[in-house]
Amino acid sequence: MSSGLDIPITVDRNSPVPLREQIVSELRGAIRRGLLQPGYPMPSTRLLAQETGLSRTTIVAAYLELEGEGWVEGTQGSGTFVAHRDDLESTPATPRPSAAPRAIPLLDLRPGDLDPSLVALGEWRAAWRKVVPRSAPPPAEGTPELRSALASYLGAARGLPCEADDIFLCAGTAEAMVVLALAFGWVGRTVVVEEPGYPAVRAALTRLGVDWVPVDATNPELLRSNLDALPRSVGALYITPSHQYPLGHRLDSPVRRDLLDWAQKNGAVIVEDDYDAEFRFGVPPLPSLAGLDEGSNVVFMGTMSKVLDPGLRLTYLRVPGHLRAAVAATRNDLGSTVAAPTQEVVADLITTGVLTRHIARVRKVYADRRRVMLRELKRLPAISGLRGIDAGLHLVADLHSVFDTSLIARQARARNLLIAALDEYRVTPDPANPALVLGYAKVTPTEIKTGIGVLAEVLDRSR
Repeated sequence: MSSGLDIPITVDRNSPVPLREQIVSELRGAIRRGLLQPGYPMPSTRLLAQETGLSRTTIVAAYLELEGEGWVEGTQGSGTFVAHRDDLESTPATPRPSAAPRAIPLLDLRPGDLDPSLVALGEWRAAWRKVVPRSAPPPAEGTPELRSALASYLGAARGLPCEADDIFLCAGTAEAMVVLALAFGWVGRTVVVEEPGYPAVRAALTRLGVDWVPVDATNPELLRSNLDALPRSVGALYITPSHQYPLGHRLDSPVRRDLLDWAQKNGAVIVEDDYDAEFRFGVPPLPSLAGLDEGSNVVFMGTMSKVLDPGLRLTYLRVPGHLRAAVAATRNDLGSTVAAPTQEVVADLITTGVLTRHIARVRKVYADRRRVMLRELKRLPAISGLRGIDAGLHLVADLHSVFDTSLIARQARARNLLIAALDEYRVTPDPANPALVLGYAKVTPTEIKTGIGVLAEVLDRSR
């Protein structure tokens, strides 16, 4: 893709390597090879963010890391330039033709991402400038500073008693599931996942050779009976009780206690993915499963990617004491996967109160976007109901049974509107109950109105 540098910058969103590190590696390599000469002006963070399709906070973090390593120099009011170094190649390489510009979709109403432009860049830059370069990799389980900060954060934000030694860091949800599967020996046992549910978790388990079975999560009241009907060889349950992904409902306290009772009787581990718990609208917080757990059967999973920047790829696990040794051994075998600078920055944002202020600020922004999306969707006669509206950053729009959601998604894509069908999250498609999953976090109110207007036209023509 063109980056404003006349050289191709390659970014792989499916790679386990954080997006920031990919940008740093690409630019560092270009400077080393002489493609970018000393004194060459780097594009602005806004331009590079636009042309790579990444968040501006990710680009800012990459520039600051390059500056800390001495590859670029930032000048107040003048921009960023390639630094003069004695170890650079003296002869520039033959310029390569720039790649064709990537076509950016007009609007993306799919769930999963947030709006990283809401991060206060001044505070973000300040945190990155405090990073101290180090040659050794961080401890496999995470830096002591971040583990301690996260333990304090969970106590204050989720009422979850926690010590630094309970915390283990991973590069995303999929890697966290890999760590747990290896630590607890899930190969040869069955792991229960929600239906519909998070495809990346199913894919990670499949790659490891772990057998998984879906359990119907549509009706929370039937969840316990559905679990009781499963074979006794179940080793674990992966669940999103704070905002079921993707249906959006929350599990009330009686259902949560039923799940804990089931885990205790079956000797199973519950992996509680606290997805979107920070974002609720007009409803009180519910206690986490881990906070209610007296049998120490719950591993709590949280992420910074959903509150700060998806490019961070920073997931953390809070592991009960009697399970820590197994997780620690596996984490040490695999090594550290979250870069030390990222850990230092997140620890600083937590301890200085920046994270708490940021969440409070963006809640108001997302609440307004939610209000606009609900208002616009309620005007569409094709929609029979809305679900998952009390929490999280997306909702489910149920359609009348005459609609083919895969066709609707393709027709919307032809109009530069990206939407997701609920069937994309199901193991078994359910054409009799068509629905769309629509996110509102990364789009402005004006863009929401435009997007729902396009969707209305597509639905009208699909009858």
